[in-house]
Amino acid sequence: MLPEEEKLDEIRKRIDEIDAAIVDLLSKRMAYAKQIKDVKVRMDMPIKDRRREEMVIGNWCEHARRNKRGAAYDLSEEMMKKMAALIIEYTVNNELIANNSDMSV
Repeated sequence: MLPEEEKLDEIRKRIDEIDAAIVDLLSKRMAYAKQIKDVKVRMDMPIKDRRREEMVIGNWCEHARRNKRGAAYDLSEEMMKKMAALIIEYTVNNELIANNSDMSV
């Protein structure tokens, strides 16, 4: 294998490791979201909290802004906004579906 091919393989291996860590963190996030859903149900609160969603998206954008200062690669605020919104949408939908199925039992 050529040195450049070895370098490519090593970089890809590092990306795969990061991807695995992201998946693990998302799984942990989903577990915490389920705990929050359970507390909200006990408190008779709505599952969807628009103010909190906006705060989380704002936090992701702030992390992107801070990352630009001296980082090796700039994270786009637009990308962070979309990623946070997608995670929130999936989480809320998952919580709503789980809540509806809990109620039918």
